[in-house]
Amino acid sequence: MCGSHLAAVLLSIIALPLLGGAQAPQLPRATQAIPDDTIITLQRGNCEGGCPVYRVIIFSDGDVIWNGQEHVAKTGVILSHIEPNQIRALLASFEAADYFHLENIYGYRGKACPQADIGKVMTRTTLVTGGRSQTMSHYAGCVGPVPDQLSAIEKKIDQTVNTSRWITGKTPAK
Repeated sequence: MCGSHLAAVLLSIIALPLLGGAQAPQLPRATQAIPDDTIITLQRGNCEGGCPVYRVIIFSDGDVIWNGQEHVAKTGVILSHIEPNQIRALLASFEAADYFHLENIYGYRGKACPQADIGKVMTRTTLVTGGRSQTMSHYAGCVGPVPDQLSAIEKKIDQTVNTSRWITGKTPAK
């Protein structure tokens, strides 16, 4: 990992609580520049029954870091890359869900999750872009329109990065 990405990750971890209320321009449209501070993360785990445990970090320049931890074909750190239009599409998904204005926890029996199926995976997403940040914890068994939107964002991140190649060890047919 290059020094600037390490610095960005450390800054995002340290600054997340500080940036939450900052106001900034809206997320970029299809042809707009992607803010340099953009970081998207997806972390899955904390379930019963041996679900895949991993974390994906996507940077504004398209660099991707996979960190497979348990119940995945590829453990450890793998570097990859996605295209700018893929990042813009992910940002558009966050914008469509009004991500920065949602509750930050949609967990089992939480106030934002009045109904839930048990035995599902917990997923955490983080979006840092344009001076704003939000981290979301989402229990996959949580039922409702917002949890459905969060599930769609999580699925889109997995598909965009193609995490299945590291989870199962198989590359999908084209």
